[in-house]
Amino acid sequence: MVNLIYCELLKLKRSKMLLISFLGALVTPFMMIADGIKIHFSHPELPITLMGFYNGCNLYIMILFGLIVYTVIAAYLFSREHTEKTLKTILTVPVSKISFILSKFIMLFIWIMTLTIVSWAGMFILAALYKVLFGLAEFSLAVAIPYFGKMLLGGILMFLMSSPFAFLALWTKGLVVPIIAAATIVMGNVALSNEALGAVFPWTAITLLIDDKIGQTGFSYALVIGLILSVSIFGFVASIVYFQKEDIK
Repeated sequence: MVNLIYCELLKLKRSKMLLISFLGALVTPFMMIADGIKIHFSHPELPITLMGFYNGCNLYIMILFGLIVYTVIAAYLFSREHTEKTLKTILTVPVSKISFILSKFIMLFIWIMTLTIVSWAGMFILAALYKVLFGLAEFSLAVAIPYFGKMLLGGILMFLMSSPFAFLALWTKGLVVPIIAAATIVMGNVALSNEALGAVFPWTAITLLIDDKIGQTGFSYALVIGLILSVSIFGFVASIVYFQKEDIK
């Protein structure tokens, strides 16, 4: 298993996807700074804080941009052996299919958590620049550090919710269907993010869970967590079962 993960890291090292994903992780912090600059000039009376930057950054990562980026990564990881026609060669070495697919999920987890840290650090650095240029209230590490834990927890939940897209990538052997599915989920997130029904839509529910707003929706935590785990487990199990039964040609 360790060797498989190491091989994935070596393949990733030579891939342009690593740099592209790092740039993608910085898009949301840049968006928040751009929004802050717009507010600074259009409504200078409104206070802008580091807490506000992090709240917006975390929200947009979880319901919009992060979902698309993480789906592209999952689809890339789980379909690349098919698209590059290297799967048959890899499986000629003594490695079980379960170990192979689990190493993909572990690599996906490491990648998502790394990008989460990049987003948190990028937001802090860009906020520091904003403070120098325009001034920023409540700027300190004491404010930023709690959001580090919050964003890491969000990254773990987004990893769990990525498993159905990994299955779609395995099943369709490509990137197109998972990305279309993610775009559809994003539309659902946008429609439900301010609605109580968002609690029963797992990709929106993880945002409400992070912000501790489930109680305001009228649905129980047990139901919401049960739905999230059900969708996640389905993705993991379907991926493993499908890959186990797949006839490698």
